Amino acid sequence: MPHVTLGTEETGMRVTDDTAIGERLAHRAVELAEALLREARAQQTSEERAQSRKLARMIADPHGKELTIALADQAFRSRRAERIADQLAHLLERYGVPQYMDWWDRVALLLGGAMAHYLPSLVVPPIVNRLRHETQNVILPGEEEDLGRYLEERRRAGMRLNLNQLGEAILGEAEAARRLEAYLALLARDDVEYISVKVSSVFSQIDLVAFRATAARVAERLRTLYRAAARHRYHHPDGRVTPKFINLDMEEYRDLDLTVTAFREVLDEPEFLPLSAGVVLQAYLPDSHRVQRGVTDWARARRTRGGAPIKLRIVKGANLAMERIEAAQHGWPQAPYETKAEVDANYKRMLEYGCRPEHAEAVHLGVASHNLFDIAYGLVLRDVHHVQPWVEFEMLEGMANHQARAVQGRAGGLLLYAPVVRAEDFHSAIAYLVRRLDENTAPENFLRHVFDLEPGSAEWAAERDRFLAAFGIMAGLTDAPRRRQDRKAEADASPVRRPFEAKFENDPDTDWTLAANRAWIEDVVPRWRERSPEVIPLQVGGEFRGGLREGQGRDPSRPGRLAYRFALANPDDVDRALTVARAAHPAWATLRTAERDARLEACAATLGHRRGDLIGAMILDGAKTVTEADAEVSEAVDFARYYARTLRETAGELDDCRMEPLGVVVVTPPWNFPLSIPAGGVLAALAAGNAVVLKPAPEAVLVGWWLANCLWDAGIPREVLQFLPCPDDETGRRLVTDARVASVILTGSVETARLFLGWRPDLTLFAETSGKNAIIITSLADRDQAIRDLVRSAFGHNGQKCSAASLAICEAEVYDDPDFRRQLRDAAASLGVGQAWETLSRITPLTQAPGAALRRALTVLDEDEEWLLEPRPATDNPRLWSPGIKLGVRPGSFFHRTECFGPVLGLMRAADLDEAIALANATPFGLTSGIQTLDDRETARWVDRIEAGNLYVNRPITGAIVGRQPFGGWKASSVGPGAKAGGPNYVLQLARWSQMTRPARDEEPLPEPTAALLERCLAELSDADARALVAASAASYARAWRRHFSREHDPSAIRGERNAFRYRPCRRVIARGTTARPEAAAALCQVILAACVAGARLTLSLSPDSQPFARRRASRRADARCGRRSSSTAPTSDLPGLCVVPFGTRRAPIQTAGPSWMAAASLPGTRRPSPG
Repeated sequence: MPHVTLGTEETGMRVTDDTAIGERLAHRAVELAEALLREARAQQTSEERAQSRKLARMIADPHGKELTIALADQAFRSRRAERIADQLAHLLERYGVPQYMDWWDRVALLLGGAMAHYLPSLVVPPIVNRLRHETQNVILPGEEEDLGRYLEERRRAGMRLNLNQLGEAILGEAEAARRLEAYLALLARDDVEYISVKVSSVFSQIDLVAFRATAARVAERLRTLYRAAARHRYHHPDGRVTPKFINLDMEEYRDLDLTVTAFREVLDEPEFLPLSAGVVLQAYLPDSHRVQRGVTDWARARRTRGGAPIKLRIVKGANLAMERIEAAQHGWPQAPYETKAEVDANYKRMLEYGCRPEHAEAVHLGVASHNLFDIAYGLVLRDVHHVQPWVEFEMLEGMANHQARAVQGRAGGLLLYAPVVRAEDFHSAIAYLVRRLDENTAPENFLRHVFDLEPGSAEWAAERDRFLAAFGIMAGLTDAPRRRQDRKAEADASPVRRPFEAKFENDPDTDWTLAANRAWIEDVVPRWRERSPEVIPLQVGGEFRGGLREGQGRDPSRPGRLAYRFALANPDDVDRALTVARAAHPAWATLRTAERDARLEACAATLGHRRGDLIGAMILDGAKTVTEADAEVSEAVDFARYYARTLRETAGELDDCRMEPLGVVVVTPPWNFPLSIPAGGVLAALAAGNAVVLKPAPEAVLVGWWLANCLWDAGIPREVLQFLPCPDDETGRRLVTDARVASVILTGSVETARLFLGWRPDLTLFAETSGKNAIIITSLADRDQAIRDLVRSAFGHNGQKCSAASLAICEAEVYDDPDFRRQLRDAAASLGVGQAWETLSRITPLTQAPGAALRRALTVLDEDEEWLLEPRPATDNPRLWSPGIKLGVRPGSFFHRTECFGPVLGLMRAADLDEAIALANATPFGLTSGIQTLDDRETARWVDRIEAGNLYVNRPITGAIVGRQPFGGWKASSVGPGAKAGGPNYVLQLARWSQMTRPARDEEPLPEPTAALLERCLAELSDADARALVAASAASYARAWRRHFSREHDPSAIRGERNAFRYRPCRRVIARGTTARPEAAAALCQVILAACVAGARLTLSLSPDSQPFARRRASRRADARCGRRSSSTAPTSDLPGLCVVPFGTRRAPIQTAGPSWMAAASLPGTRRPSPG
């Protein structure tokens, strides 16, 4: 037990048995808690009893609770009564009328739902007003007179109030300034004593990578607040006059170090030594007790210098759901304790520590809880230690008011935490309402049971036992952070390989909440900024070669500075590299799969081990921000592990097929993702047993060089992976067109893909190409969240992502909303613009100076367009532009249909969702798309109609993660088979698959269309073996469809996300082949049956020597064409969204070459916090 010193009135002698003392205090607290409960029940009003009964019924009515939360979350999103009424009717149809409501409320709601579509203007206002009325005791009115009356009422009742000003989300610096003014206005009121402030509400651009710069900005705002608090005085009822009090709230774990650091640094300044102020610590964080001890030592030292006491408000923590989601999404340990018992124990430990007299004099304590046992324990500790003047009790306004009065009577006062919001900003209180309702009805929350809690009941006994059990684990409870990632320690140690048998898990991004990681990156960045230029050679056949020609790499943040020089290959180098690759390929292809997998795991470990240098290289080469570069390293690591595992898993399922690598694969990546995209292509090709020639983008040779060295050092032979920077001239053309190249993996523009296929029509090309991506925002969106996601999607990496949102298609109500425009402009205008070496910069220089399309987008307004935010170039760097936002983008205009690839966003107005979908689909591309809406009907309609490969619901549309959101597009965003990168099919396409044994027959009957087509095929075949093969194939295809391709998959199962992976039929498939050979008739039947099962639109392209049977078969297919073409004019996949499939006998073309028949769609979404 923790040490407790009791006075003689408690024991009559000095007691040294801490355990006995602790048990005695705990049981005294139990007795006092029972007395508090009896006193509370005795003074409970009839209205409070009715409200308690109602809340108790809600807990027993999960569907009613879900409807209540859905109404609170959705009823205020739209400003139009018609839209609210429609949503109300939908929610009532979905959940039913809540049974917990009083009968008159149920009748009113039922009638409202029935009349919603006919008389929305009459139905909606009473419902909205009723919802506001129900919350008036929880959220105070912000209007001056209304608030004044409420404060006076509470003052007469002997209650003190801690006001928390709610309002619009702080998305930008203008809104942060407005919130700061609101705080100052509260402090200037004579009737306000105490306010709570979140650091995120006074500074919008918090970035923990730039910890010192962020803390400095926060400190500036705190000085303004603390000066106002010192200047304005509060007159207490007992005659005391004190400065106003400011308490810093805590929301997320990421706020802990920043908030405490700014708090201590400002209050340490001589100007603020006389001022008392406070900060919150959350007991569900193990770190909080360590921080409490540190703050206490500091505060005691501050007192010796003449400083005033400070205050710690101790809470258990109310953000557990989001902390768990953040941890799951990033692969980090959960920051809070895992169990409620640990949280309870830490809370008691912190109370005991804070109530010691030597601590409480310098650090006053706020015991914030609704748990009567914890309150009673605090009262006992306060009395035992004689620290009554320095320990006060705090509860939430409007929650269990009868218990609050009982506590007030025992404690001699009470401080109530009360949110304040103006009527026009009431929608901003939704998150608070939902969180409080969800939290207070959680199974282990004391308030859940308070409505029918009686001394001696089973519920009371359970709460008592939970309270006492916490004392048993206090002594052994750790206060070490649960998140302990240390990048410097990882870099100093040897690379760590994961057991290959382990389940695939994404590599965690760097956790910037941890001081060790911030110190690590503070060493990396300046070291790379001052790095001397180097010369990068070719690597051909295991030899490092200089070139007859050289290229130069320049730092985009300092364009006049030479970063490195690199050799450029000539035609002889290309010839030598392909000769070496072809010779090295057989040994790599025949290497045991387990050995290849071990090499890829070594690649993953080496990439992770060199994270710091890879980040530095990306800042120097591409002006990446630290966080963007860090995520790329994680993605590269993921590719190495994921591709090896998916191939092994698939090979196990296809044990009767033979896999043959394609041969030599050329990887031609882009410059915008200089590490992760080349790593993905190279590692996939290597996993499939191919030899690789890496041609890095000319703008990102340095990062490509670092990637290649990581893989070589991990055990990839230099002959199997060669490094060949080429000029984009005849040398580059020779590399692509050489017959020894089996395949090219391209990430770039659709024009480049067409160029490659124009050079070599028979090229096997896997191309992920351009995107013109839109986010649709409907009137039922959470507009604050929509703006956050839109700004991140549009301006992350300066808009230089193929997945970036360059269009926001807004429903008319949203587009016309001046508040939406103001917030969007503020959010974008507040992004820090500067060098990538300045860690507070969010907008960094472009990797290239703007090309023609981007320059036009940044500088020209077409008809009806106007600037919401006009972009500006930097005076000293032609590559650095501030963000731009255009209004009035017209359908079919240049900006509507052109990929610009830079920091400019266009807004389009749509009458409704259907028009918005049509506008989004009207571009040639189909890479990513997003929707922001809380209406599940709108989401379903959008998913069914939108034409894109990655569909994002209520989240940013960039940042796809390997294994969770496989990435790849449709239409002009994909050329070739197009399996999604980071998905289960990607490696499969980099090999040829052939059937070794006849597929097993399936007892499941075939679907009627497939069965009818099979019957017609069999009627055309005379050979018995061919008939058996075709019948078995049809069964195999149907089984693959039934078991896998017709289903939705989410193998990641990440908390707070839904990452659905599904398939749709390809719109256009050309099957090219001949039926002149004896086995060809069966092959043709297999192709037609596969297309039937997949639902793909098939065109047959037959060589002139094909048999009449084939032409008859083709003519009977309404969607097939029999073309009399020679082999030299075979169709190519140069058309967007077109797949070309050769004839061949395969076990299941759908399974081994799924992208040939079906287009995969990734459907990531953010789950709203569950109300259940």
